[in-house]
Amino acid sequence: MSTDEFATYDAAYVLGALSPTERVAYEAHLTGCPSCSGAVTELAGLPGLLAKVALEEVTAPPADPLPETLLPGLLREVGARRRRRRRVAALSAAAAAVVIGVGAGVLGSSLASEGPSARTPVAAAAAPRHDLVAVVPSPVTASVAMVPMGWGTRLDLSCEYYTEPGSGSATPREYTLVVHNRTGRSQQVAAWLAPPGKRLSLTAASSWHPQDIADVEVQTPSGKALLRFPN
Repeated sequence: MSTDEFATYDAAYVLGALSPTERVAYEAHLTGCPSCSGAVTELAGLPGLLAKVALEEVTAPPADPLPETLLPGLLREVGARRRRRRRVAALSAAAAAVVIGVGAGVLGSSLASEGPSARTPVAAAAAPRHDLVAVVPSPVTASVAMVPMGWGTRLDLSCEYYTEPGSGSATPREYTLVVHNRTGRSQQVAAWLAPPGKRLSLTAASSWHPQDIADVEVQTPSGKALLRFPN
C-alpha cells in the first residue's frame, strides 16, 4: 500500500480535475517525486485522445451489456502496470547509486554510452525551449518546450508570476494554456493558479503534432492573450 498522499492525483491532474489548491500542491510535489512525475508523463496524451472521441460515442448506450469481469480485469491491469513502474523506478535508483559510488570517471563513460530515452528527463531537456513574448503588459513570464509524441505534442511549460516590490499584492492568479492550429482551431490544454514569486512547471498535451501548431498562448480565464509563442 502506497503512503504517498498524491499517488492517485495523476489522472485528475492531467484531465484538469484538481482544484487550484490541489494543483499547486501536486505540482510542488512533482518536482521531488520521480514516481508521480513518471505517472503524469504516461498519461500526458490522455486529453488529446479523449478530444478525438465524439460525444455521441460516450453518451450512447452500449449495444451489448458489459461483461461482469470487465472492471475487475481493468483494475488488475492498472495495478500490474503501476507495480511494474515502481519496480523500474526502484531499479533505476539502485543503479544510479552504484554508479555514483564507483566514481565520476565511470559515470561519465556510462552517460556517453547510453542514448537518451523518450521517457526520461534527458529527452525533455533535448527539446528546444522557447520564451513566450508579451502580447500585452502583464506580471507573468513563461517558456515552453514542445515535445513530439506519437499521439500529438507534449508541452512542458515553465512560468512565473511576479509582483512589484512593495506592492503588497500576494493574490495567486489563474492562467490557461491554449494552442491554435494552422486551420484556426484552438485547444485549452491546461489551467493553473500561479502564486506570486514562485516558478511553476507543468505538463500539458495536445492531439495536434508540433508542425500543425501555429502558436501557443498563456491567457486569462476570460480568454485575453498575455503571452504568445508563434511556432
